[in-house]
Amino acid sequence: MKADAYEIGRVVASRQGHDRNRLFVVVALVGEGQVLIADGQTRKLAHPKRKRLKHLAAMPHHCAEALTPQHLRAGTADAAIRKALAPLTAQHNNEAKRKTNKEECALVQE
Repeated sequence: MKADAYEIGRVVASRQGHDRNRLFVVVALVGEGQVLIADGQTRKLAHPKRKRLKHLAAMPHHCAEALTPQHLRAGTADAAIRKALAPLTAQHNNEAKRKTNKEECALVQE
């Protein structure tokens, strides 16, 4: 059985919108082709962002430990999400910079 790419706790990267190239965690499945995402900083669990699946890219990481019932009851889930996304965000930003530099070099050479 194939695992669902957009399951609760999955880390995703936004590909469209004002939050492009930012990492989020899927916190709920809304319906056909939509999920609710949060990053614990700009989008908290109290007000998650509704996003279409075609505007997201699933990452191979999973942060279900940030959405445990203990964190949800204690109100520390946003902090746990930020803590889980911090190293992934740094890595994601470095990869994005590398791609940008390569694209700029290709444009200069042409």
